Amino acid sequence: MIRSNKWIYIFLFFSFLFPLRSQALTGIGSAQEFHVMIEKVDREAGGVLEVIEKRNLLTVTNASLVRVGGEESLSLLDTINERLGCSIGRRNLILLRSEPHYPLYLFFFNREKEKAAYFEINSKLVLRNLKTKGKEEIFSRMMIMDLVREDLLQNPTHWEKRFKENIFGGNETRLISVSFLWMEGLPQEILKAMEIHDHLCPGLLSGYLIIKFILDEIPPQEGMDYFYIGSPVWCKEDMIQSYFNTTPGKRNMVVLPLSDKERERLKDKNAAGIFFQFHKESGGGKILVPGFEWKKLEADARVNREGLPWLWGLRLALFMAKNLNEYKKYLYIIKKLEMEKGERLENYFSLGLNPWRKIGLWIE
Repeated sequence: MIRSNKWIYIFLFFSFLFPLRSQALTGIGSAQEFHVMIEKVDREAGGVLEVIEKRNLLTVTNASLVRVGGEESLSLLDTINERLGCSIGRRNLILLRSEPHYPLYLFFFNREKEKAAYFEINSKLVLRNLKTKGKEEIFSRMMIMDLVREDLLQNPTHWEKRFKENIFGGNETRLISVSFLWMEGLPQEILKAMEIHDHLCPGLLSGYLIIKFILDEIPPQEGMDYFYIGSPVWCKEDMIQSYFNTTPGKRNMVVLPLSDKERERLKDKNAAGIFFQFHKESGGGKILVPGFEWKKLEADARVNREGLPWLWGLRLALFMAKNLNEYKKYLYIIKKLEMEKGERLENYFSLGLNPWRKIGLWIE
């Protein structure tokens, strides 16, 4: 009997000693505090969060990757879903990446009213007793404003001045491009790649057009896998690795940057990577090198690279988002090859080997 009571006392001792630690491990405490945080956001944001249809409110955040006071922020996403109706399934919750040391931010865009709200969480905030803390303790930056797409496109100089004020904590072009392009109803493949890339731009969208072209020319076949050499490198790499699930770590993607001088040695300056479809077991397969016509795309979109870079990118990306099915206008085959049966991929990208020379598209 004495021994039994001894263990009961030990259990009670440790239960009282570590209650907060246990709560932190389960995330219960932080989930409750995030609930309070969203209540305070709602109080400050006013009409921005009020929509007739839930799908018309967009939330963009880096909550899936950063911590607050050392604690994970994933449970915040549940609160956003429950309180605001924003979710991945509704396509109105977008989780952008950022470095782990970046502050947590919450951005809301109301499509019905074209209004936005930005909240940046104090990097020194401790997730305890938020009900008793004022907004200045919780938020290091708040901004509530009209965000009308046509006004931004027609008055870029005014908005350039606003951007320099860091109205969205340095995330201005990132959040605005995501909001305005989200209004076009982007497919899930682009939304997922955007999470990796952390913004939307013509380069990322070009990757989507290239993918559609590749799938036309070398559609998936049973027993065959895709392999990709990303060269020359631009934002398309993030779209391609996201869609095809090709990553350097899985050894089905290689990235080979080219300097400006090296790029001049490509026989076709529109080259947009080297795609392989190969027999994993027996070797051999197909090689396809697509060309992407940026100049033709810019001409059709009636934009040029003069002036503000972000304006060029936004206008061109909006045109691309509206014309995703017109990819064949801007892509063509530079070269298509058959790999010999039994030939291995390593013959094209081993250390010191130039794949462009190997396939005959390099100017000596």
